[in-house]
Amino acid sequence: MHRFRPLQPNAPAGEPTDLLAVSQLIDDAMQPGHFFAAPELRLAWIAGKAETIPWEVFRGKLLDPAHTRASRSFLSWRLAAPAAEPMLSVKLDVLARQIHVVRGILCYAWEAHGGSVIETRETIKWTRELVGTISLADFADLETLRDELLCLIWQAIVGTSRLPLHSIEAPLPAFTLGQLHYLYRPGAEPPSQVWSDFVARGLEIGLACPERVKLLEFALRTAPRQELPRLVQMAWHDWPRLLRALFNGISLSPPTAFVDRALALVDLLESHGKLTADAKIDFLSWLLRQLGRHLTAYDLVTFHHRGANYPDALLLDAALKAYLREIDRHPQLFHGEPPLTPGPSPPGRGEAPAHRMRRRALRQACLLRRHYEGHRVPDQPTTPGENARVMPASHPRVEEEQLTHPLKRRRRLFDGDPLAGLLSPVARSILAESLRDLEHADEQAELGLGLFIDRPLGYGKALGEPDQTPILAHLAFSRSIARRRLTELKELSGELGLQFGEVGELVCPTGMPHEELAECPRPVAALADVRKVADDFVVVRTLPGGLQRMLGLLGACVSFQVRLCVQLRREDGPVLALLDETMQQRAELRVDAKAGFRTRAGVELPRTTWPEA
Repeated sequence: MHRFRPLQPNAPAGEPTDLLAVSQLIDDAMQPGHFFAAPELRLAWIAGKAETIPWEVFRGKLLDPAHTRASRSFLSWRLAAPAAEPMLSVKLDVLARQIHVVRGILCYAWEAHGGSVIETRETIKWTRELVGTISLADFADLETLRDELLCLIWQAIVGTSRLPLHSIEAPLPAFTLGQLHYLYRPGAEPPSQVWSDFVARGLEIGLACPERVKLLEFALRTAPRQELPRLVQMAWHDWPRLLRALFNGISLSPPTAFVDRALALVDLLESHGKLTADAKIDFLSWLLRQLGRHLTAYDLVTFHHRGANYPDALLLDAALKAYLREIDRHPQLFHGEPPLTPGPSPPGRGEAPAHRMRRRALRQACLLRRHYEGHRVPDQPTTPGENARVMPASHPRVEEEQLTHPLKRRRRLFDGDPLAGLLSPVARSILAESLRDLEHADEQAELGLGLFIDRPLGYGKALGEPDQTPILAHLAFSRSIARRRLTELKELSGELGLQFGEVGELVCPTGMPHEELAECPRPVAALADVRKVADDFVVVRTLPGGLQRMLGLLGACVSFQVRLCVQLRREDGPVLALLDETMQQRAELRVDAKAGFRTRAGVELPRTTWPEA
């Protein structure tokens, strides 16, 4: 069986015509043995029951029953607690020959009440979210149809995106709390309630990379800390890559013990010989540098709901403290330069010598940690959507005014825990050496580099419509931010009693001025967000990982080295362009949203094809 296999661009069309076989396929996919369900959920499985319910989909979203008079009849498979809306359901529309995957979330909502005068009041109710729809006509065989259904059921639990800006993209609360997960295993037994058995059985089958990463995340969310050594001994492979993928796709809101457990796992991996000291330090170094670039792009003032959602700052603090412990244990891995290493490389192309990269991580983390000391934040990190979910008493709801009015916030970041008190004499000496590294052009550039994300294929979607098109990441540089960071470093070095030499005129990387970028017509995260951060950003490079995945899914034939893949301004509308290393445009694509999108393995692709470059 191919798990979450992308649909090839020229895959044959067709349709499984046997609806009985389709029903049996759904019944098999929803068997209890594929789920981990904690006893406190008290879930029941209801298979193949006919129902007629209010149903209307507008712009890809399922409307609330109170807002529609339309209804549809389905054959439904449900996963639900007694007397509650199904937490997960699969609905077969026999007439339309479609399968819908829907999930339910208990939320705070407003409802109308009263007689002659209509008033509103807050209540608690179940909200239904449409995870995805499968049209049988898009699939030529039952095996491919099964794979798509499994992916949607899995996404209903873990979330539809590693960028959870909307509710449907975020995990179910039960997954976040380590109470629920899904892995299709042929011939599975009754639902597992022992995390180690569930994980071990999952590792015995051929998992796609996203499944493997989310299985590790689930284990860290549900396993007691004292049982983490059992997790280390399981049949995982390539721990450094797995850890990076884990943190790249993690959703840290609402706050849980996940970060503490994950960093404890890293310590256990070293003590059990699964990671060398170098590999452990390089992972923490990568994590700190990624956080630095992310917080340069999306600060806690303009973005993250004006700082109401700040788990990245808490992760930075926890990772920096773990990093400082490694500095005190292995200072020789941070000092000096290893012999015969290549020189500095342009941002996004290759890496500086390992020792200098490790010092860079320390410098950038200390800079941002100090920058956000005393910053006003709510009592817990949250978003308006997250705050609308009903959570257990252990996760109290944040007062609404703390989200909307920063001056009403009582908590200050890192209050009573200043950076100066964290740095040992050894760490200060390495930080001082990292300041001397600023003679290198790539170290100067790092001060002003931000990592921005974009979904360039989704610009033509309607306002409010869900967007599961591929995500690209771009490096962009701002000279003004780099100069401001130099000033902050000078102040920090004075506070710590470190010598800070003067840095002359910055050697800045070249790139595309932001004025050439198209504005995304929808209020979503987009590359044009650079204009909200600083007015002198240039886009340096599109990171290759996501770019190659997107081009492969589109079946694009590209015979040159792509430097940028961006939406550009044109008089007749935005155009998606590929630029080579000399910044010359070599290919372009106009996405016709009216032609529609096709979905496979949780990814939407336009039916438009990319012309040969």
